[in-house]
Amino acid sequence: MAVYFRMKHLEQAWNRLFIRMVGRLMPAAPSEHPDWSAAPHRVLYLRHDKIGDMIVSTSLINAIARSYPTITLDVLASPANAPVLLGNPNVSSVIIWDKTRPGGYGRLLRELRRARYDAVIDCMILAPSTTTLLLMLASGAKHRIGVGGRINDYALTVRVPPARSAVHHIEHSAVLATAFGVDTNAVDWRPVIYFAEDELARVNQVWNGNHATAAEPRCRRLLLNVSAGPGRIRWPDARYIATLRHVRRRSPDVTILVIGAPDDSERARGIAEGGGAEYVPTSTLRVALALVATADIVFTPDTAIAHAASACGKPAVVLFEKGKEALWGRYGIPGHDIVSEDKMLSSITVEPVLAALDDLLELGHDAR
Repeated sequence: MAVYFRMKHLEQAWNRLFIRMVGRLMPAAPSEHPDWSAAPHRVLYLRHDKIGDMIVSTSLINAIARSYPTITLDVLASPANAPVLLGNPNVSSVIIWDKTRPGGYGRLLRELRRARYDAVIDCMILAPSTTTLLLMLASGAKHRIGVGGRINDYALTVRVPPARSAVHHIEHSAVLATAFGVDTNAVDWRPVIYFAEDELARVNQVWNGNHATAAEPRCRRLLLNVSAGPGRIRWPDARYIATLRHVRRRSPDVTILVIGAPDDSERARGIAEGGGAEYVPTSTLRVALALVATADIVFTPDTAIAHAASACGKPAVVLFEKGKEALWGRYGIPGHDIVSEDKMLSSITVEPVLAALDDLLELGHDAR
């Protein structure tokens, strides 16, 4: 363990040194602050990481794009998170970059230079990223916008002060909008996902068993996602099954669908069968997101599905490993964050989950 921490310390030290070296390659900062209203400006927002990161960035993306009619906003995304932006009227173009394919680096560089961006935005508001720094350099943008007060200050031309009182990641990121004159107190920062009518119509058919008509009464809908990231944020299958059986006994009128990542399909199917629910394969991310949008209650471990519930305004019960709930928890929606006693979700017992779901089911029953 001591060797691991020494290696981690050396890695962090090297990253800090590398960031300083790259920063010195950046063109000198313009003497003037950009006047966004003076002329058209093409702006690039960097969000080339995970699905959940893109979802929690959507309100910021929209706020920046709407700040001035002269701004055209593009987003650099990953293959995984680019579908989040489908249908977003505030995004002019989405550049998809797969950083696992070395052959794509040259193509990306040429594409960024052809676009002639006036400004680029560093989305890494909590810790500087060497990859993001290199992308800012590659963009050739005159203005480089990010949160100040960190080791990459010299790489930025427009530095916004960090949000000292922020709690959630969304609130930490919101300060970037101040570089565009946005009053952060006047914005609804809840994430947003846009759906086409046919997307929602298709998943409504799934909820209704692929045969119900619009005239039939609509039952309440519970969506369970069983997949997350590493093994430490995996809740035991038996507890999911016990939870579903409890819901089925308590509220037999509730339709329960179970989803999971493609490589977790057999596990999700087994949980659904054991709990008296229906497993639904999600061939694309958009199908999973649309299922969230058409659910009444969402139950999930810490994952993009939790952020999708916030974006879609759906009450949720979310399982969190200790220490992550404040930064990455539900945002602007009712529900409960159930937090582990350690870094393993397996320390969460069934009882608090049942109580949380009972509360939301009772709330939904009263609203009918």
